[in-house]
Amino acid sequence: MRNDDRQVLYQKKGVTISNVAASLLSRNAGDRIPPISYYQEEYGVSRGTIQNAFRYLKETGAVELVSHGHMGTYIEKIDYVKLQDCTLSREMLGIMPLPYSRTYEGFATAIYDQLKDYRFNMAYARGAVGRIQLVEAGTYQFAVCSQYAAENAIKEGKEIEIVLNFGPGSFLSRHVLILGEKFSSGIQDGMRVAYDRDSLDQKGITENLIRGKMVHLVDIRVQQTLSAIGDGVIDAGVWNYDDIIENQSEGRFHVEFLEDDEYNSRFSTAVIVIQKGNSSLEQFLKKNIRIEYTLKILDKVRKQKMRPFY
Repeated sequence: MRNDDRQVLYQKKGVTISNVAASLLSRNAGDRIPPISYYQEEYGVSRGTIQNAFRYLKETGAVELVSHGHMGTYIEKIDYVKLQDCTLSREMLGIMPLPYSRTYEGFATAIYDQLKDYRFNMAYARGAVGRIQLVEAGTYQFAVCSQYAAENAIKEGKEIEIVLNFGPGSFLSRHVLILGEKFSSGIQDGMRVAYDRDSLDQKGITENLIRGKMVHLVDIRVQQTLSAIGDGVIDAGVWNYDDIIENQSEGRFHVEFLEDDEYNSRFSTAVIVIQKGNSSLEQFLKKNIRIEYTLKILDKVRKQKMRPFY
């Protein structure tokens, strides 16, 4: 896109162009588009401003429309990349956990595969707290986290919402409690226990496990749990069972599965969250990211029947 075209988008009418273009990203060739009055009400602008926005999108080759009289206006051709060029963000950006397990690799692979027709990039960062903050701030359009982390953030007043839920076992198979060699069962008084304030899942599960116990919480990153136990820095910590299995660590550590009152499926369920109220983005993601297909790719990568790419 030329610099003067970019300047158009940053003018007052450019916001409307961007909004209309974003709304069309969730549509296909052959779809009927809403009447002009719908866009007027949705974006709070005049009829002429909406008509100018569509004129601009047609002139840039982002969309071709055909009128069928009283039956309405339909999309004849659509170019998703050119549509993205006509939005202020220009690129779809997501963020998810660091892909240290095959489950996360599979999830990233499934998302990239389904958004291959668009300008899209995924970033990777530890800690659901930070990922959710970046979505709330508008730095990233969506984030992948656990259902527990998302619901906890919403309860605390974060301006986000869940748009896709992939079901139990989609985020990881389950969390487990890892114990040092001196211990054989559960959390005991006096233990040094890993505690990562940025990991809502580990933090929440750990708080369930230590309830009523006199322990010492040690602030370390959740990814350092195994090494910290091996080095004798801590006595116990919550960790991802997928990583234990994939890296054949089960024989090196005492692994304890958690009881139902300490753990539930919300911790193992992957969800996608976006800024609250972004209906165009919600429709786009629901159109392009299919839950059943995502789980199919995830399973193939987990079983090493498909090479991950991300």
